[in-house]
Amino acid sequence: MPISRQLLRPVSSSFILSTFILSLSVNLLPWQAGLVGFAPDFVALFIIYWTLNQPRRVGVGLAFFLGLLMDVADGNILGQHALAYTVIAYLTLARQRQLAVFPFWQQAFVALGLMLAGQALMLLLRTAMGAPFPGWAYFAGSFVAAFIWPPLSNILLSHQRRPTTDEL
Repeated sequence: MPISRQLLRPVSSSFILSTFILSLSVNLLPWQAGLVGFAPDFVALFIIYWTLNQPRRVGVGLAFFLGLLMDVADGNILGQHALAYTVIAYLTLARQRQLAVFPFWQQAFVALGLMLAGQALMLLLRTAMGAPFPGWAYFAGSFVAAFIWPPLSNILLSHQRRPTTDEL
């Protein structure tokens, strides 16, 4: 009787890089400003995804670099995204082996917590520098990110899936 299993193909570095370029581009679109926090931080979302699924390729250093890119491109306080992204990557890597075996809906709750922590850290830095509190809608993007986590994970994993059968 054959048993159906899913073996994952290796992910190319160019695919990982293209997802980060796409996420940076989406984060910098002009419609993001009009949604006032309802659009998730796609770079942070992909940092969580790739540090969870490819921890040897994506880590704290790449998260810091992407954060600096985001700060420079967005014109924010230099280092706020870099700090938030490195904390997100570190917390994901600290429990990567446990989180990787969770089903997607449970990973979505972890992603929610990580996204909220990153946004709270950026908000703390902004308010420390004198910016006004933007309101609680600022955190809505984290909930949207948690909602899209399961389909996003399925889409990204479909690139790696290869069905095989083993005979017993």
